[in-house]
Amino acid sequence: MKNFKAKLFGVSLFVLTLAACNHSFDKVVPPSPTNPNAATVFKTPKVLYIIADGARGTQVRDADIPNLKTLIPNAIYTWNSLADATNTTDAANWADMITGVKKEKHNVLTEDFAGNALATYPSIFQRIKSVRPTMRMAAFSASTVFKTNLTGGMDVSESFTSDDAVKTRMVSFLATDTASLILGEFAGIEAAGNSVPLGFDNTATVNPAYKTAIGTFDTQVGAILAAIKGRATYSKENWMIIITSNKGGAATITQAQNDRTVFSNPVANTFTIIYNAGYNPTFIGKPFVGNAYVGNSVRFLGYPEQGVAQASPALSPYFNFGDTSDFTISVKIKKHVNPVTISRGDYYYQWPGFMGKRGNANGTDANSVAPTTGWGNSNGAGWDFCLYQNDWRFFLSGINGFKQGVELRGMPFTGDSWHDLTAVVEKKPDGHAYVRLYTDGVLGLTNQGYSITAPYTSPYDLNRNGATGRKDVNLDNASVLRLGYTPGEMDGGTSGSTFGKIDVELKELKIFKVALPDGIAKQYACDQSIDVSHPYFSYLIGYWPMDEGTGTVIKDKGPIGANLTLSQNSTNGYRWQPFQDLICSPVASNLALLVPKNSDIPTQILSWFNIARQSTWSLDGKVWIAN
Repeated sequence: MKNFKAKLFGVSLFVLTLAACNHSFDKVVPPSPTNPNAATVFKTPKVLYIIADGARGTQVRDADIPNLKTLIPNAIYTWNSLADATNTTDAANWADMITGVKKEKHNVLTEDFAGNALATYPSIFQRIKSVRPTMRMAAFSASTVFKTNLTGGMDVSESFTSDDAVKTRMVSFLATDTASLILGEFAGIEAAGNSVPLGFDNTATVNPAYKTAIGTFDTQVGAILAAIKGRATYSKENWMIIITSNKGGAATITQAQNDRTVFSNPVANTFTIIYNAGYNPTFIGKPFVGNAYVGNSVRFLGYPEQGVAQASPALSPYFNFGDTSDFTISVKIKKHVNPVTISRGDYYYQWPGFMGKRGNANGTDANSVAPTTGWGNSNGAGWDFCLYQNDWRFFLSGINGFKQGVELRGMPFTGDSWHDLTAVVEKKPDGHAYVRLYTDGVLGLTNQGYSITAPYTSPYDLNRNGATGRKDVNLDNASVLRLGYTPGEMDGGTSGSTFGKIDVELKELKIFKVALPDGIAKQYACDQSIDVSHPYFSYLIGYWPMDEGTGTVIKDKGPIGANLTLSQNSTNGYRWQPFQDLICSPVASNLALLVPKNSDIPTQILSWFNIARQSTWSLDGKVWIAN
């Protein structure tokens, strides 16, 4: 076998270095008591909470923002915090920021707040009032909709027709009022972004008005900060200042900027600054989103295109494993948007197979076009990799006592970027066969009573239901090894209206006649090829890099030489596709945990006021701590 070792190189993360400003927002350091025996005097906690509608984080970063920058030396800050990427309305994101729960709970889904559940999940101000009824709070907003729906619990709630009016009122209010929490909502940046198509871009050739609006907002913030600093009681107060955006806005990004994760969504991109005089600077950068991956792949479509790649009947038996051999199967996959199930999520699939060696569910050969009639006969023996909702599935069925088989569900993985799926089957000294599933090198399966958030990480015992002996999970069959369209799959048959239609790219299929140890499966999962440096290279019995880029043959560069022949039943069932993407990107829900999100802010405020979260509130946010 040739030496195929691609260089693995990381995506550079952009970290902004801010120059020190000449005049920073004053630190407030408690003076040392003249009498060392005197009791410590604690300062009164205060919160200023400012929301800038439509302010994209990266564009704020690159604009002229001298006043915001004065906060950075004593702030937790990021230009890559996240709004809700699946509901881009102002209302839904405001609700996240005010209630501390996400749309699945507050049910604010449209700009008119129709059907909301704010009675069950009210504003954080109402939560505070329920615990500290005498705490004084005030809100000033540029949106009457915001005022009407989201300022319940405030002692003062006023709306205005311009950001300047909001700023002026906040400055006058701060001069004399004793309120502990003061909120301001500003709309000017979003209005500027909406003034031209794809206008949430501050470059001079796209929308200079957007950059001007960010600068104007910064000036307004400067006036508010000066009003705080000028308070007669300032030296006795301990201010936490939160300045953030509810969401970004539509803009064009370059291919180089598109990492195919939520961080490339300009509407979801926000900024967050959480200031306190006692904080050390704490920059939260854009997290790891995957390694760069460049090459060629084969893209397969399901019904009706029916693109498929098959090994010959003569060589396919080499990939039977009998009742004595351990084995490992690994493949790289990139799934595309499924138009059939778009209402359930862009990358939601319902059970279609995309790779395997197994007879049909109705007992026919896997290449038959006969419709499915159910599981549970000896001709259906074998293994299959399938897409399952946002996750994947490894299906095994066998002869003897294992005809019904088992479906093991792997971890979720993102769409439109590359991922590694690995299944390991191992016979142990107790005579039982065990399965481990890895998604991008992360061990765990999420069915059989286990959730996605608490995956099952111990090897799964295939003999757990009373069967004894490896013979009961013999997977041998007469079907050919194949990639792509799988007739007869559940919800993936021949009707054309199925949920099972596939649209996937495949690459780097490896089959080992050994159960890779846990550490090896994890370590090499995201490698982009394999060579003799791999400690189990000699156990490799099939290796299809799929790097040809053209033709009808996918070459097996393993010892058997079981080349796969590409075919299709209609036009465009498969095609070679060059790509330049990422590999092993974390799922969006995991990425969102690594940066501040809108629903975190109420929790941060509660923490500042030392108000314990009550379990009945069911808040979704977390508290961010300075270095």
